[in-house]
Amino acid sequence: MRRFLPLLVVLAVLAGCTSGGAEPQVVPSTTSTTSLTAGLPASLVAFLDGVAEPGTVAFRATYHVLQKLGGAQTDIEVLSDPPSWQLRVGDLVFVDGPKPATCRVSAQQCVGQVREQLLAPTGVFSRFFSSGSAQALATDARRTQAGDPVFSERTVAGVRLRCASVPVGGVTVSTYCLTPEGVFGWVDTPAAHVELTAYRPGPPGEPTGVPYRITSDGSFLTTP
Repeated sequence: MRRFLPLLVVLAVLAGCTSGGAEPQVVPSTTSTTSLTAGLPASLVAFLDGVAEPGTVAFRATYHVLQKLGGAQTDIEVLSDPPSWQLRVGDLVFVDGPKPATCRVSAQQCVGQVREQLLAPTGVFSRFFSSGSAQALATDARRTQAGDPVFSERTVAGVRLRCASVPVGGVTVSTYCLTPEGVFGWVDTPAAHVELTAYRPGPPGEPTGVPYRITSDGSFLTTP
């Protein structure tokens, strides 16, 4: 069984999809594998057990993210070479793992933390390809009128993915799909659609650590 490190709740999905005015259950922002899957159907627990913890699987991937409200689209490149990984979004580089950082390529400077708020405009956060989507799927399964999970397969970017969906009120509104290595390659929710456009398992071929010097003045991040 693969174990999850403490993680952020990252995809706020299915807002307003519960019935009868009931509020969706809030999953704590930090959790273990046990609390993540407690009370879920055994088949869904098995699916979530297949999710690779961030920073444990080597791969290189490019994702296309569509925000369904407003139509904003973003391409995000993820390079993972355990124990660290990078997200590259335009001029920004987000580094997570033992030495987290947020960097601007044009400034060639970094601050020593992941600035999640700078990722917010993309519709995803730094662990969307791993524990973030696992958390969202588990949250869906605990919602009012959530039905039994439905499993399927699909091919995306030439990769065969295993998928899980949880109907809510008899309607399938979200689908989460994993690569054979346990990386999310397709996530479709009412808020966003995240899809692989390129994927290669194994070492990414480039360093994934902090690329530039770290400074305490992060003004360069908001003023390119």
